[in-house]
Amino acid sequence: MRKEIKTGLFAVIILAATLFTVEYLRGKDIFSKTITYYIIYPAVDGIEVSTAVTVGGYQAGRVSGLSYNRESMDYTAEVSISREFAVPADSRMEVYSSDIMGTRKIRIIAGTSDTMASDGDTLQGSIEPDMIASLAGSISPAVRNLDSLISNLNRAVTSVNLILDNDNRDRIENILKRLETMSADLESTASAIKKKNPEINGVLTNLHSISSSLDSAAASAAVMLTDAEAVTASIRGAGLDSTIASLHSLLRKLQDPSGSMGRLMSSDSLYNSLTRLSDDLDSLVRGIKQDPKKYIKISVF
Repeated sequence: MRKEIKTGLFAVIILAATLFTVEYLRGKDIFSKTITYYIIYPAVDGIEVSTAVTVGGYQAGRVSGLSYNRESMDYTAEVSISREFAVPADSRMEVYSSDIMGTRKIRIIAGTSDTMASDGDTLQGSIEPDMIASLAGSISPAVRNLDSLISNLNRAVTSVNLILDNDNRDRIENILKRLETMSADLESTASAIKKKNPEINGVLTNLHSISSSLDSAAASAAVMLTDAEAVTASIRGAGLDSTIASLHSLLRKLQDPSGSMGRLMSSDSLYNSLTRLSDDLDSLVRGIKQDPKKYIKISVF
């Protein structure tokens, strides 16, 4: 074989190997058939050509190209997925962090559509905040709360410093002394009550006895009231009401000035006549006692 032909064949082999290597590094699988999808992202931080695309954690393809859209100011990612994986048309391509270091990958979140996406279709894209961004977002409110807490502590310390000046310290010391005195008085009172405990128990016992006696007296009073009610009922049954009515009628007749007893009780002349008659009878009785012969004559036959 001529030397020129050998050189040409070698150059072709080197060129083919170079093209194969470049295409492989760009994410194209030379030995298997793939299907291409396009996804539009507002940003492609951490995404580059050859970034892995996974389905359920298994690598199903790679990012084969990235382009910037000047008019819409977003980015189009071209991904090549093995034809072994059927992707529903409403599936979503989500950028996520695969580890704590923030390595970015794209995962396919399968939809529920019965229609499968075709080669060259544009799928919906989304971006999940990475761990550091999520942590920063969680820390920011805590930092704001910490700043507010520090401000409140500063105000509290300032207020305490104002309270604990010389005059207020003396006042607080006096209050504490009064509290100590009150505590001692309370202890003395408690001790005295403890010493008087037997007497207090005796008083309580007496009160209990008095209460029992009052209960007995109340029971007796109830019995007496019952008896009184019975007596009252008996009196009512005996006909005293008619007797009382008769007495009222007799009193009214005695007080009537037109009646005999009324005239006797209210006439002065009748009273004076009776008085004179009584005096005359008294004089007659005395005269008979003094000289009975004058009034009584005895003849003997």
